[in-house]
Amino acid sequence: MIDKVKNIFFIGIKGVAMANLAVILKKMGKTVTGADVSEEFITDYLLKSGHITYAVGFSPADLPTDIDLVVYSAAHGGTSNPIVLEAEKRGVKIIAQTRLIGEMMEKFKTKIAVCGSHGKTNTASLLSFALIKLGVRPSYLVGAPSFNNISGGDLVGLDYFVVEADEYGVNPPEDKTPKFNYLNPDYILTTNIDLDHPDMYESLDDVSAAFRKFFAGKKLILCGDDPPSEQFVNEISHDQLKTYGYSARSDMLVKNVKTTETDSSFDLYFNSKFLGQFSIKLFGKKIILNTVGAILLLQELGFKSSEIKQAIKDFSGAKRRFEKIFFANNTYLFDDYAHHPKEIETILSSARERFPKRRIIVLFQPHTYSRTALFLSEFAKSLSLADYSIILPIFASARENPKNFALTSADIVAKSQNDNLAAVETKSEGLNKLKDILRNGDVVFTLGAGDVYKLGDDIIDLISKTKIV
Repeated sequence: MIDKVKNIFFIGIKGVAMANLAVILKKMGKTVTGADVSEEFITDYLLKSGHITYAVGFSPADLPTDIDLVVYSAAHGGTSNPIVLEAEKRGVKIIAQTRLIGEMMEKFKTKIAVCGSHGKTNTASLLSFALIKLGVRPSYLVGAPSFNNISGGDLVGLDYFVVEADEYGVNPPEDKTPKFNYLNPDYILTTNIDLDHPDMYESLDDVSAAFRKFFAGKKLILCGDDPPSEQFVNEISHDQLKTYGYSARSDMLVKNVKTTETDSSFDLYFNSKFLGQFSIKLFGKKIILNTVGAILLLQELGFKSSEIKQAIKDFSGAKRRFEKIFFANNTYLFDDYAHHPKEIETILSSARERFPKRRIIVLFQPHTYSRTALFLSEFAKSLSLADYSIILPIFASARENPKNFALTSADIVAKSQNDNLAAVETKSEGLNKLKDILRNGDVVFTLGAGDVYKLGDDIIDLISKTKIV
C-alpha cells in the first residue's frame, strides 16, 4: 500500500510516533498533512521544521479532497474519529499507524524492534544513536521527539531500521490486537515485561502471552533479570535467545558499576570473557542494563566491542528521559516521562546513585485513572523514595472518562506510610508548595506522561530568581 499512495493524512499528528512517522514519510516523497488539537506539544517543532501543516480540531471538512490514505491510532477516538468516518464515506483508504509502520519496515535489510513495558524509548534511541556513530546510516522511529538533539525519526539508509515496538492495543476496546503484532523484525531487544496498561491487559500473564507471540521465530535479546522473563529463558532455544543481566546465568554479564554526577562505568563480560570497561552518560542500574542489551544486540550484528564502546559513550538520553532541563544556584531540574511505579522507582533510585548527598524533590502528575487506581499503593511506595513528592491532579487519557472514577491524587497520599507526600488540587498550588520547600543544592524532577513538563519555565524561574535558603 505505501508505494501506491502519495497524499497521507494523520489523525493526531502531534503524537510522538505520529510526528516522527510523518517526517519519515515526507522524506520518502509523500505529501503529508494531518489534524490535531491546538494545545502545544513537544513535537510541534518537528512538524514546523519539517514544513508539515495540520488542521486544528477533527472536523470532517478538514480532510482534503486529494487524500489517498488516512492514518489513525488509538488516540482521539481511533476509528470513531469524525475524520475517519468521513474517509470511510468517501472511500479513502484507512490504516492503523502500526500497520503502516510494519509495511514500511519491509523495505529494510535488517529490522530491529525494541520492546518492553519500561525503558524501550531510551534503549531504542541509544541503539539508533550507536548505529549512527558506527557509520552505517540507519533509519529509525522511536517514541521521543529527539535524542542527543537528533530527530526521533529519520530515513537515511536501507540497511538498518530500528523501531520502538509497543504492546498497547491498536484501538482498544474495539481492537485490542497488540501493536507490535504488525511488526516483523529480524531482531527483538526486550528490556522487561510488566503490566503497564490495565485498560488493555487484565493480568501480567496476559502481557506475557502477548510478548510470547511477538517473540515467535525471532532472534531475541532479553533481560534475564526481569522476573517474567525467566520463563522465556527456559522456553526459548539458545540459538534464538541471548540474555543479559547482573546474574551469572546471563550471556552478557555486568559487574563493577560505578557512578558519578557526570557518567557511569561498568565492566562487561560475554560468556565469561572480559570485553572491557564501558562508560555512558546515563545513570542507574536498570538503565545500565538497558544499555547492555543494546551492546549485546550490536555485538550480534557483528560490531566489535571497541567500536561499540566509542559509539555509545556520548549518548545522553532521549527527550523526557532523565533529561536535564536546567542548572543554576547549585540546583538541578530534570524531566522524565515516568508514569508507572516501577519507572518512578528506577528514576529515583538512579537519582540517588548519581546524587547521594542531595535532596530529591518530585512533582508527579499521575497519568490515566485506570493506571492510578490499580497501582495506588505502588505509587505511594515509589514516590516515597524522594525526599518530598508533590502529586498533581490526575491527567486523564483521551480514552477514558474521569466521571467514571471516584479517584483523586489524594488517594495516593492516603496509601503512604510516610509524611513526605502531598497532593495538590492545581498546578499553581504545586508550584507554591515547591517554592516553600526548595533549597540550594536540591534536585527537582517533573515526572509523568501528561503535560507536567510544561511547568519547566515556572520551576526555572523559582530556581533562578527565588532566594533559596
